[in-house]
Amino acid sequence: MLSKEERRRIYRQAYLPEHLPEYVASVSGARPYLIENHLCFCHRRHVMFIGFPLGDPTSDTVQAYLTVCERYKPVTVAVIAPRIWLPEDACETQPGDRYYRLKLPMESIQAEVAYMVRRAQRDLVVTRSKFGREHKKIVREFLKTRQFTSEQVYLFQHLRHYLKQSSSAIMLDARKGTELVAFSVIDLGSADYAFYLFNFRAAKLNVPGASDLLFQEMVNIAQSSGKKSINLGLGINPGIRRFKEKWGGIPFLSCETAIVSRESLDLDSLAKKL
Repeated sequence: MLSKEERRRIYRQAYLPEHLPEYVASVSGARPYLIENHLCFCHRRHVMFIGFPLGDPTSDTVQAYLTVCERYKPVTVAVIAPRIWLPEDACETQPGDRYYRLKLPMESIQAEVAYMVRRAQRDLVVTRSKFGREHKKIVREFLKTRQFTSEQVYLFQHLRHYLKQSSSAIMLDARKGTELVAFSVIDLGSADYAFYLFNFRAAKLNVPGASDLLFQEMVNIAQSSGKKSINLGLGINPGIRRFKEKWGGIPFLSCETAIVSRESLDLDSLAKKL
């Protein structure tokens, strides 16, 4: 487990959502550990290894990974890193993506975006709130609209656990009268970064510009909190990328993922290949 000093250091230096122990641990049940400037999360015989070092950018990610495997002896390891270094026959990889970042203070926004914010302001009011039945219903309806991985479904379904346990997460509601139209979740846990984690919209109550209005409020909160940037998360698909880019978000970190099954993996042989 993390010491108090380790936890303070992590939240001071975090630049990815996966660096936030409360975020990952609350939805996975895993315990966080800091190994050679790298975070990992352990649950039974499974490990999630975050291959983005904290603090010293020259930290040896490969050596940290080998240390984690030697210490915790996991059966499977989920790795996220700027680049997967493991041999192709040693893991199952996923298509790469990129994290987006919006630097603060934000420059003037596009006229079209500003118009959508003003349009939404005529009908909606944004307030901070707590997760309840309305939010759960919107998440459930959202899951029916498209295909998600089992990991994504699990994350969405356990969102309330994260919000309940986190001391730095904020949920913003956009309401038309008493009806919930959309909501977003942001996290202010890092010293320099805010994190744009979730945005959900009601399936049957569409108000143009609702997500833009919530985004503008998030930017206002992040700037007033002294943050230098907002990590907007991964690109995921063209629609999400367009939304982030129209607000000024730009890619700043590559991200690749892999699943390693170590039941039949010869670690000595792998270490020699590295």
